[in-house]
Amino acid sequence: MKSTICRTVYFNDMGMKKLIIILFISFLGTGLYAQDPRAKEKIESARIGFITERLGLTPEQAERFWPLYHEYRQRNQDASGKYRQFKAGIDPDGLSDEESSRLVELELEVKQQRLDLEKEYSRKMLDVISTQQVASLREAERDFRGILLRRLQQARNQQTRQQRLQNSDQIRDRIRDNYRD
Repeated sequence: MKSTICRTVYFNDMGMKKLIIILFISFLGTGLYAQDPRAKEKIESARIGFITERLGLTPEQAERFWPLYHEYRQRNQDASGKYRQFKAGIDPDGLSDEESSRLVELELEVKQQRLDLEKEYSRKMLDVISTQQVASLREAERDFRGILLRRLQQARNQQTRQQRLQNSDQIRDRIRDNYRD
């Protein structure tokens, strides 16, 4: 991962933009399924490139920022894991009052933990990047997530179109075969 960070950071502005464009275009060809570890790596590389460019990180900042950012994301995901695990273990249609109460309580705990993490890591990041960069980070994350979701939707739409085309070709072939008989 560190080699990816270093390679990404040392590109000049034009090289960084080309890298991001190439990565996004390559997403369309890979299928973009979360089960594919290579797709996850490509997404993470694109995230690094996108946020590095958006924040204007210097190589020195990037070297210190990315390990901190990854630690923050991991702890954030861990905090949400308890809630997801509890929610997966219950039937949403047959929730008891006790389960409903626990679900609400757990959701509020997770929100508080995530807020506490954001405060803690915002302070830590201020030792590495400027206040303006910290403020821009949330927007860059939202923008990246939006771009990624649009790309995923485009890939799904393309796959659906291809399946419809294959189905219509199969139907046409069956009709043709029926008329030949």
